[in-house]
Amino acid sequence: MAEVLSRLSSRAIALGLGTLMLAAACSSGSSGNNSGNSASSTDVTVWTAWGGAELKAFRDVLAPFEKDSGIKVHVTTNRDSTNQIANGISAGTDLPDIAPGPTDPTQVKDWVSKGAIKPIETALGDKFSEYMSNTYGALTSAPGGAQDDPYIGIIGGKHYEMMVKTQVKGLIWYNKKVFTGTAPTSFDQLLSINPQQYGAKSLFCAGFESGAASGWPASDQIDNIIMRQSGDQVYTNWVQGKVKFTDPAIKLGYQTFLKTVSDQAVYGGRNTALSTNFGKAGDPLFKAPDSTNKAGCLFLEQATFITSFFQQDFPSLNLKAGQDFDFFAHPSVNPQYDGNVNGFYDNFAMYNDTPAARKLMQWMATKDAQQIWANDGGTLAARKDITYTDPVFNNAAKIAASAKNLLVTAGDFMPSDMQAAFWQSLLNVTRDPGSLNSQLTHLDQVQAAAYKTS
Repeated sequence: MAEVLSRLSSRAIALGLGTLMLAAACSSGSSGNNSGNSASSTDVTVWTAWGGAELKAFRDVLAPFEKDSGIKVHVTTNRDSTNQIANGISAGTDLPDIAPGPTDPTQVKDWVSKGAIKPIETALGDKFSEYMSNTYGALTSAPGGAQDDPYIGIIGGKHYEMMVKTQVKGLIWYNKKVFTGTAPTSFDQLLSINPQQYGAKSLFCAGFESGAASGWPASDQIDNIIMRQSGDQVYTNWVQGKVKFTDPAIKLGYQTFLKTVSDQAVYGGRNTALSTNFGKAGDPLFKAPDSTNKAGCLFLEQATFITSFFQQDFPSLNLKAGQDFDFFAHPSVNPQYDGNVNGFYDNFAMYNDTPAARKLMQWMATKDAQQIWANDGGTLAARKDITYTDPVFNNAAKIAASAKNLLVTAGDFMPSDMQAAFWQSLLNVTRDPGSLNSQLTHLDQVQAAAYKTS
Protein backbone atom coordinates (compact mmCIF):
# COMPACT_ATOMS: atom_id res chain seq x y z
CA MET A 1 0.00 0.00 0.00
CA ALA A 2 1.66 3.22 -0.89
CA GLU A 3 0.84 3.72 2.70
CA VAL A 4 2.43 6.70 4.25
CA LEU A 5 0.57 7.11 7.38
CA SER A 6 1.00 9.60 10.01
CA ARG A 7 3.72 7.15 10.76
CA LEU A 8 5.88 6.41 7.75
CA SER A 9 5.54 2.71 7.03
CA SER A 10 8.38 0.53 5.73
CA ARG A 11 6.51 -0.18 2.55
CA ALA A 12 5.86 3.51 1.99
CA ILE A 13 9.57 4.14 2.11
CA ALA A 14 10.03 1.21 -0.23
CA LEU A 15 7.69 2.72 -2.77
CA GLY A 16 9.88 5.79 -2.96
CA LEU A 17 7.99 8.28 -0.86
CA GLY A 18 9.99 11.11 0.59
CA THR A 19 9.91 13.90 -1.97
CA LEU A 20 7.33 16.60 -2.10
CA MET A 21 4.56 15.88 -4.54
CA LEU A 22 1.48 17.95 -5.12
CA ALA A 23 -1.86 16.56 -6.15
CA ALA A 24 -5.05 18.22 -7.25
CA ALA A 25 -7.28 19.42 -4.46
CA CYS A 26 -10.31 17.42 -3.51
CA SER A 27 -13.42 18.37 -5.45
CA SER A 28 -13.05 21.81 -6.98
CA GLY A 29 -11.06 23.41 -4.19
CA SER A 30 -7.55 24.76 -4.73
CA SER A 31 -4.58 22.96 -3.24
CA GLY A 32 -2.98 25.62 -1.13
CA ASN A 33 -0.04 24.87 1.12
CA ASN A 34 -1.16 26.87 4.11
CA SER A 35 -4.35 27.34 6.00
CA GLY A 36 -5.20 30.82 4.82
CA ASN A 37 -8.53 30.35 6.61
CA SER A 38 -8.44 32.20 9.89
CA ALA A 39 -11.02 30.43 12.09
CA SER A 40 -12.83 29.44 8.91
CA SER A 41 -16.19 27.71 9.05
CA THR A 42 -16.37 27.22 5.28
CA ASP A 43 -12.92 25.91 4.24
CA VAL A 44 -10.39 23.47 5.65
CA THR A 45 -6.91 22.59 4.40
CA VAL A 46 -5.59 19.05 4.69
CA TRP A 47 -2.15 17.67 3.96
CA THR A 48 -1.73 13.95 3.33
CA ALA A 49 0.90 11.71 1.79
CA TRP A 50 -1.69 9.65 -0.09
CA GLY A 51 -1.81 9.39 -3.84
CA GLY A 52 -3.42 7.06 -6.35
CA ALA A 53 -6.02 4.68 -4.97
CA GLU A 54 -5.49 5.92 -1.44
CA LEU A 55 -6.15 9.51 -2.44
CA LYS A 56 -9.26 8.39 -4.33
CA ALA A 57 -10.50 6.59 -1.22
CA PHE A 58 -9.92 9.75 0.83
CA ARG A 59 -11.90 11.76 -1.68
CA ASP A 60 -14.69 9.22 -1.39
CA VAL A 61 -14.66 9.77 2.37
CA LEU A 62 -14.75 13.55 1.94
CA ALA A 63 -17.51 13.69 -0.69
CA PRO A 64 -20.52 13.24 1.64
CA PHE A 65 -18.94 15.57 4.20
CA GLU A 66 -18.58 18.38 1.66
CA LYS A 67 -22.10 17.81 0.36
CA ASP A 68 -23.78 17.75 3.74
CA SER A 69 -21.72 20.45 5.50
CA GLY A 70 -21.08 22.86 2.64
CA ILE A 71 -17.44 22.99 3.78
CA LYS A 72 -14.81 22.91 1.05
CA VAL A 73 -11.88 20.59 1.78
CA HIS A 74 -8.61 21.61 0.11
CA VAL A 75 -6.34 18.56 -0.08
CA THR A 76 -2.62 18.64 -0.84
CA THR A 77 -0.55 15.51 -1.28
CA ASN A 78 2.62 16.46 0.57
CA ARG A 79 5.20 13.78 1.22
CA ASP A 80 7.48 16.08 3.15
CA SER A 81 4.82 17.39 5.49
CA THR A 82 6.71 16.71 8.72
CA ASN A 83 9.70 18.82 7.67
CA GLN A 84 7.52 21.57 6.24
CA ILE A 85 5.35 21.73 9.35
CA ALA A 86 8.49 21.79 11.54
CA ASN A 87 9.78 24.72 9.49
CA GLY A 88 6.42 26.45 9.79
CA ILE A 89 6.39 26.03 13.55
CA SER A 90 9.91 27.44 13.82
CA ALA A 91 9.15 30.37 11.51
CA GLY A 92 5.69 31.07 12.88
CA THR A 93 4.14 30.74 9.41
CA ASP A 94 0.81 29.21 8.44
CA LEU A 95 0.24 25.51 8.99
CA PRO A 96 -2.35 23.24 7.39
CA ASP A 97 -5.52 22.90 9.42
CA ILE A 98 -5.21 19.11 9.46
CA ALA A 99 -2.25 16.85 8.64
CA PRO A 100 -0.58 13.70 9.96
CA GLY A 101 1.23 13.95 13.27
CA PRO A 102 5.02 13.60 13.33
CA THR A 103 6.69 10.20 13.59
CA ASP A 104 9.50 11.19 15.95
CA PRO A 105 8.38 10.80 19.59
CA THR A 106 10.58 13.73 20.61
CA GLN A 107 8.98 15.86 17.93
CA VAL A 108 5.50 14.88 19.11
CA LYS A 109 6.34 16.12 22.60
CA ASP A 110 7.96 19.30 21.27
CA TRP A 111 5.05 20.25 19.02
CA VAL A 112 2.56 19.59 21.79
CA SER A 113 4.57 21.72 24.22
CA LYS A 114 4.51 24.57 21.71
CA GLY A 115 0.78 24.28 21.19
CA ALA A 116 1.19 23.45 17.51
CA ILE A 117 -1.00 20.36 17.76
CA LYS A 118 -4.41 20.68 19.34
CA PRO A 119 -5.87 17.93 21.54
CA ILE A 120 -8.22 15.46 19.89
CA GLU A 121 -10.40 16.00 22.94
CA THR A 122 -10.84 19.58 21.68
CA ALA A 123 -11.35 18.57 18.06
CA LEU A 124 -14.01 15.98 18.81
CA GLY A 125 -15.71 17.71 21.73
CA ASP A 126 -18.63 15.69 23.05
CA LYS A 127 -17.89 12.99 20.44
CA PHE A 128 -14.54 12.11 22.00
CA SER A 129 -15.88 9.41 24.32
CA GLU A 130 -17.58 7.72 21.36
CA TYR A 131 -14.27 7.79 19.47
CA MET A 132 -12.49 6.18 22.42
CA SER A 133 -15.14 3.50 22.85
CA ASN A 134 -15.17 2.45 19.21
CA THR A 135 -11.48 2.71 18.19
CA TYR A 136 -9.10 -0.18 18.76
CA GLY A 137 -7.79 0.16 22.29
CA ALA A 138 -4.19 -0.43 21.21
CA LEU A 139 -4.43 2.77 19.14
CA THR A 140 -5.89 4.97 21.88
CA SER A 141 -4.58 3.75 25.23
CA ALA A 142 -1.02 3.75 26.51
CA PRO A 143 0.19 0.42 27.95
CA GLY A 144 -0.37 0.11 31.67
CA GLY A 145 -2.42 3.31 31.80
CA ALA A 146 0.67 5.49 31.27
CA GLN A 147 0.13 9.21 30.70
CA ASP A 148 2.54 9.34 27.77
CA ASP A 149 2.81 7.22 24.65
CA PRO A 150 4.11 9.46 21.86
CA TYR A 151 4.03 6.53 19.41
CA ILE A 152 0.25 6.89 19.37
CA GLY A 153 0.19 10.61 20.13
CA ILE A 154 -0.65 10.54 23.86
CA ILE A 155 1.08 13.24 25.92
CA GLY A 156 0.14 14.13 29.47
CA GLY A 157 -2.94 11.95 29.26
CA LYS A 158 -4.34 13.80 26.25
CA HIS A 159 -4.58 12.56 22.65
CA TYR A 160 -3.01 14.52 19.83
CA GLU A 161 -3.37 12.07 16.92
CA MET A 162 -6.72 10.76 15.74
CA MET A 163 -6.50 7.28 14.26
CA VAL A 164 -8.45 6.63 11.04
CA LYS A 165 -6.87 3.53 9.43
CA THR A 166 -4.60 0.67 10.40
CA GLN A 167 -2.82 -2.38 9.00
CA VAL A 168 -1.56 -5.59 10.60
CA LYS A 169 1.88 -7.03 9.89
CA GLY A 170 3.43 -10.41 10.61
CA LEU A 171 0.69 -12.44 8.90
CA ILE A 172 1.60 -15.82 7.43
CA TRP A 173 0.10 -16.15 3.93
CA TYR A 174 -0.53 -19.36 2.04
CA ASN A 175 -2.18 -20.83 -1.02
CA LYS A 176 -5.29 -22.65 0.20
CA LYS A 177 -5.02 -25.23 -2.56
CA VAL A 178 -1.50 -26.14 -1.39
CA PHE A 179 -1.44 -25.80 2.39
CA THR A 180 -4.43 -27.74 3.68
CA GLY A 181 -3.16 -28.38 7.19
CA THR A 182 -3.91 -26.78 10.54
CA ALA A 183 -2.28 -23.46 11.32
CA PRO A 184 0.62 -23.90 13.76
CA THR A 185 0.16 -22.28 17.15
CA SER A 186 3.86 -21.83 17.94
CA PHE A 187 6.83 -20.62 15.95
CA ASP A 188 8.63 -23.90 16.61
CA GLN A 189 5.68 -25.76 15.11
CA LEU A 190 5.85 -23.51 12.07
CA LEU A 191 9.53 -24.25 11.55
CA SER A 192 8.95 -28.00 11.89
CA ILE A 193 6.42 -28.25 9.04
CA ASN A 194 7.64 -30.33 6.10
CA PRO A 195 6.71 -28.42 2.93
CA GLN A 196 7.07 -31.52 0.75
CA GLN A 197 4.14 -33.00 2.65
CA TYR A 198 1.96 -30.46 0.86
CA GLY A 199 3.74 -30.46 -2.48
CA ALA A 200 5.77 -27.30 -1.91
CA LYS A 201 9.50 -27.12 -2.57
CA SER A 202 10.41 -24.84 0.38
CA LEU A 203 8.86 -23.79 3.66
CA PHE A 204 9.12 -20.03 3.13
CA CYS A 205 9.16 -17.43 0.38
CA ALA A 206 11.03 -14.19 1.00
CA GLY A 207 11.90 -11.07 -0.93
CA PHE A 208 14.06 -8.39 0.68
CA GLU A 209 14.91 -6.26 -2.38
CA SER A 210 13.36 -2.80 -2.47
CA GLY A 211 15.83 -0.46 -4.10
CA ALA A 212 17.40 1.98 -1.66
CA ALA A 213 15.11 0.62 1.06
CA SER A 214 16.17 -3.01 0.60
CA GLY A 215 16.02 -4.92 3.86
CA TRP A 216 12.79 -3.48 5.26
CA PRO A 217 10.79 -6.70 4.69
CA ALA A 218 13.39 -8.58 6.74
CA SER A 219 13.11 -5.94 9.46
CA ASP A 220 9.36 -6.55 9.66
CA GLN A 221 10.05 -10.23 10.20
CA ILE A 222 12.57 -9.73 12.99
CA ASP A 223 10.35 -7.09 14.63
CA ASN A 224 7.56 -9.65 14.91
CA ILE A 225 9.97 -12.12 16.46
CA ILE A 226 11.49 -9.76 19.04
CA MET A 227 8.22 -8.26 20.28
CA ARG A 228 6.75 -11.74 20.76
CA GLN A 229 9.92 -13.35 22.05
CA SER A 230 11.19 -10.77 24.54
CA GLY A 231 8.19 -8.53 25.09
CA ASP A 232 6.92 -5.03 24.41
CA GLN A 233 9.16 -3.32 26.96
CA VAL A 234 12.39 -4.74 25.54
CA TYR A 235 11.13 -4.04 22.02
CA THR A 236 10.15 -0.43 22.75
CA ASN A 237 13.40 0.29 24.60
CA TRP A 238 15.32 -1.17 21.66
CA VAL A 239 13.46 1.08 19.22
CA GLN A 240 14.34 4.04 21.45
CA GLY A 241 18.02 3.12 21.50
CA LYS A 242 17.99 2.03 25.16
CA VAL A 243 18.75 -1.64 24.45
CA LYS A 244 21.88 -2.50 22.49
CA PHE A 245 21.89 -4.73 19.45
CA THR A 246 24.37 -7.00 21.24
CA ASP A 247 21.85 -7.48 24.05
CA PRO A 248 21.01 -11.21 24.35
CA ALA A 249 17.34 -10.53 23.58
CA ILE A 250 18.11 -8.81 20.28
CA LYS A 251 20.77 -11.34 19.32
CA LEU A 252 18.26 -14.14 19.97
CA GLY A 253 15.84 -12.37 17.65
CA TYR A 254 18.45 -12.32 14.89
CA GLN A 255 19.25 -16.00 15.47
CA THR A 256 15.57 -16.91 15.25
CA PHE A 257 15.14 -14.85 12.09
CA LEU A 258 18.07 -16.67 10.46
CA LYS A 259 16.24 -19.98 10.86
CA THR A 260 13.64 -18.71 8.37
CA VAL A 261 16.13 -17.63 5.69
CA SER A 262 18.57 -20.52 5.57
CA ASP A 263 19.21 -22.13 2.19
CA GLN A 264 17.17 -25.09 3.38
CA ALA A 265 14.17 -23.05 4.55
CA VAL A 266 13.71 -20.30 1.96
CA TYR A 267 12.73 -20.72 -1.67
CA GLY A 268 15.71 -20.44 -4.01
CA GLY A 269 18.10 -20.05 -1.09
CA ARG A 270 19.43 -16.95 0.62
CA ASN A 271 20.60 -15.24 -2.55
CA THR A 272 17.14 -15.51 -4.09
CA ALA A 273 15.61 -13.92 -0.98
CA LEU A 274 18.14 -11.09 -1.21
CA SER A 275 17.54 -10.41 -4.91
CA THR A 276 13.75 -10.83 -5.07
CA ASN A 277 11.61 -7.71 -4.85
CA PHE A 278 9.19 -7.71 -1.93
CA GLY A 279 6.20 -7.40 -4.27
CA LYS A 280 7.20 -10.59 -6.10
CA ALA A 281 8.11 -12.53 -2.97
CA GLY A 282 4.78 -14.36 -2.85
CA ASP A 283 4.78 -15.51 -6.48
CA PRO A 284 6.10 -19.02 -5.63
CA LEU A 285 2.97 -19.58 -3.53
CA PHE A 286 1.03 -19.85 -6.79
CA LYS A 287 3.69 -21.06 -9.20
CA ALA A 288 5.01 -24.61 -9.56
CA PRO A 289 8.82 -24.50 -9.98
CA ASP A 290 8.97 -27.96 -11.53
CA SER A 291 6.87 -31.01 -12.34
CA THR A 292 7.26 -32.54 -8.89
CA ASN A 293 5.93 -29.61 -6.82
CA LYS A 294 2.61 -27.76 -6.76
CA ALA A 295 4.24 -24.58 -5.45
CA GLY A 296 7.66 -23.11 -4.82
CA CYS A 297 6.95 -22.36 -1.18
CA LEU A 298 4.36 -22.91 1.49
CA PHE A 299 4.34 -19.61 3.43
CA LEU A 300 5.09 -15.90 3.07
CA GLU A 301 5.20 -13.48 5.99
CA GLN A 302 3.86 -10.04 5.10
CA ALA A 303 1.28 -7.39 5.98
CA THR A 304 -2.32 -7.07 4.83
CA PHE A 305 -1.34 -4.99 1.78
CA ILE A 306 0.30 -7.95 0.01
CA THR A 307 -2.94 -9.34 -1.41
CA SER A 308 -2.99 -6.75 -4.19
CA PHE A 309 0.37 -8.10 -5.41
CA PHE A 310 -0.95 -11.67 -5.48
CA GLN A 311 -3.83 -10.58 -7.66
CA GLN A 312 -1.92 -8.31 -10.02
CA ASP A 313 0.86 -10.87 -10.61
CA PHE A 314 -1.57 -13.66 -11.52
CA PRO A 315 -4.53 -12.03 -13.29
CA SER A 316 -5.36 -15.21 -15.21
CA LEU A 317 -5.88 -17.11 -11.95
CA ASN A 318 -8.52 -14.63 -10.76
CA LEU A 319 -7.36 -15.16 -7.18
CA LYS A 320 -10.00 -14.65 -4.50
CA ALA A 321 -9.29 -13.77 -0.89
CA GLY A 322 -10.38 -16.51 1.48
CA GLN A 323 -10.93 -18.88 -1.42
CA ASP A 324 -7.53 -19.11 -3.10
CA PHE A 325 -5.32 -17.54 -0.46
CA ASP A 326 -5.55 -16.79 3.24
CA PHE A 327 -3.36 -16.19 6.28
CA PHE A 328 -2.99 -17.19 9.88
CA ALA A 329 -1.72 -14.95 12.65
CA HIS A 330 1.95 -14.93 13.57
CA PRO A 331 2.45 -18.02 15.77
CA SER A 332 3.39 -17.66 19.41
CA VAL A 333 7.10 -17.30 20.16
CA ASN A 334 6.79 -16.72 23.91
CA PRO A 335 3.18 -17.17 25.15
CA GLN A 336 3.38 -14.36 27.69
CA TYR A 337 3.82 -11.86 24.85
CA ASP A 338 1.16 -13.16 22.46
CA GLY A 339 -0.80 -9.91 22.79
CA ASN A 340 1.90 -7.92 20.98
CA VAL A 341 0.93 -7.23 17.36
CA ASN A 342 3.02 -5.39 14.79
CA GLY A 343 1.06 -2.81 12.85
CA PHE A 344 1.00 0.68 11.46
CA TYR A 345 -1.67 3.26 11.13
CA ASP A 346 -2.87 6.50 9.61
CA ASN A 347 -3.69 9.40 11.85
CA PHE A 348 -4.61 13.04 11.53
CA ALA A 349 -3.71 15.86 13.87
CA MET A 350 -5.38 19.27 14.08
CA TYR A 351 -2.97 22.20 13.77
CA ASN A 352 -5.51 25.02 13.50
CA ASP A 353 -8.55 24.97 15.76
CA THR A 354 -11.24 26.22 13.38
CA PRO A 355 -14.94 25.31 13.19
CA ALA A 356 -14.40 23.66 9.80
CA ALA A 357 -11.39 21.66 11.03
CA ARG A 358 -13.32 20.41 14.04
CA LYS A 359 -16.24 19.29 11.87
CA LEU A 360 -13.95 17.41 9.49
CA MET A 361 -12.12 15.68 12.33
CA GLN A 362 -15.46 14.70 13.82
CA TRP A 363 -16.62 13.28 10.48
CA MET A 364 -13.47 11.22 9.91
CA ALA A 365 -13.87 9.63 13.34
CA THR A 366 -17.36 8.34 12.52
CA LYS A 367 -18.37 4.83 11.56
CA ASP A 368 -19.87 6.09 8.30
CA ALA A 369 -16.62 7.73 7.19
CA GLN A 370 -14.40 4.81 8.09
CA GLN A 371 -16.82 2.35 6.50
CA ILE A 372 -16.21 4.16 3.20
CA TRP A 373 -12.46 3.67 3.64
CA ALA A 374 -12.99 -0.02 4.35
CA ASN A 375 -15.39 -0.45 1.43
CA ASP A 376 -12.81 1.00 -0.96
CA GLY A 377 -10.50 -1.84 0.09
CA GLY A 378 -6.85 -2.27 0.97
CA THR A 379 -7.02 -1.19 4.59
CA LEU A 380 -8.51 -1.73 8.00
CA ALA A 381 -10.35 1.10 9.67
CA ALA A 382 -9.26 2.30 13.10
CA ARG A 383 -12.76 1.64 14.40
CA LYS A 384 -13.65 -1.83 15.59
CA ASP A 385 -17.32 -1.69 14.55
CA ILE A 386 -16.70 -1.72 10.78
CA THR A 387 -18.04 -4.45 8.48
CA TYR A 388 -15.66 -6.05 5.96
CA THR A 389 -16.86 -7.98 2.93
CA ASP A 390 -13.30 -9.20 2.24
CA PRO A 391 -12.70 -12.25 4.46
CA VAL A 392 -9.00 -11.47 4.72
CA PHE A 393 -9.60 -8.03 6.19
CA ASN A 394 -12.41 -9.36 8.33
CA ASN A 395 -9.94 -11.79 9.94
CA ALA A 396 -7.23 -9.14 10.18
CA ALA A 397 -9.68 -6.91 12.03
CA LYS A 398 -10.10 -9.65 14.63
CA ILE A 399 -6.33 -9.72 15.18
CA ALA A 400 -6.25 -5.93 15.59
CA ALA A 401 -9.16 -6.09 18.02
CA SER A 402 -7.46 -8.75 20.14
CA ALA A 403 -4.10 -6.94 20.30
CA LYS A 404 -2.93 -5.91 23.75
CA ASN A 405 -0.31 -3.68 22.14
CA LEU A 406 -0.18 -2.60 18.50
CA LEU A 407 3.53 -1.95 18.26
CA VAL A 408 5.15 0.25 15.63
CA THR A 409 7.69 -1.01 13.13
CA ALA A 410 11.14 -0.57 14.68
CA GLY A 411 13.08 0.81 11.72
CA ASP A 412 10.43 3.43 10.97
CA PHE A 413 11.09 5.07 14.34
CA MET A 414 14.86 4.79 14.40
CA PRO A 415 17.12 7.69 13.35
CA SER A 416 17.85 7.50 9.63
CA ASP A 417 21.45 6.29 10.05
CA MET A 418 20.31 3.61 12.47
CA GLN A 419 17.49 2.54 10.19
CA ALA A 420 19.81 2.16 7.21
CA ALA A 421 22.37 0.19 9.21
CA PHE A 422 19.67 -2.02 10.72
CA TRP A 423 18.20 -2.91 7.33
CA GLN A 424 21.66 -3.51 5.86
CA SER A 425 22.61 -5.77 8.76
CA LEU A 426 19.70 -8.06 7.97
CA LEU A 427 20.84 -8.35 4.37
CA ASN A 428 24.38 -9.01 5.54
CA VAL A 429 23.52 -11.75 8.04
CA THR A 430 21.17 -13.39 5.54
CA ARG A 431 24.07 -13.51 3.06
CA ASP A 432 26.61 -14.55 5.72
CA PRO A 433 25.12 -15.86 8.99
CA GLY A 434 28.62 -16.19 10.41
CA SER A 435 28.94 -12.40 10.44
CA LEU A 436 26.23 -11.99 13.10
CA ASN A 437 28.47 -11.01 16.01
CA SER A 438 30.43 -8.45 14.00
CA GLN A 439 27.21 -7.02 12.56
CA LEU A 440 25.69 -6.56 16.01
CA THR A 441 28.86 -4.92 17.33
CA HIS A 442 28.81 -2.51 14.39
CA LEU A 443 25.14 -1.72 15.05
CA ASP A 444 25.96 -0.84 18.66
CA GLN A 445 28.45 1.72 17.35
CA VAL A 446 25.94 3.20 14.92
CA GLN A 447 23.31 3.27 17.66
CA ALA A 448 25.56 5.19 20.05
CA ALA A 449 26.18 7.89 17.46
CA ALA A 450 22.73 8.02 15.85
CA TYR A 451 20.72 8.41 19.05
CA LYS A 452 23.17 10.92 20.46
CA THR A 453 22.54 13.26 17.53
CA SER A 454 18.86 12.50 16.87
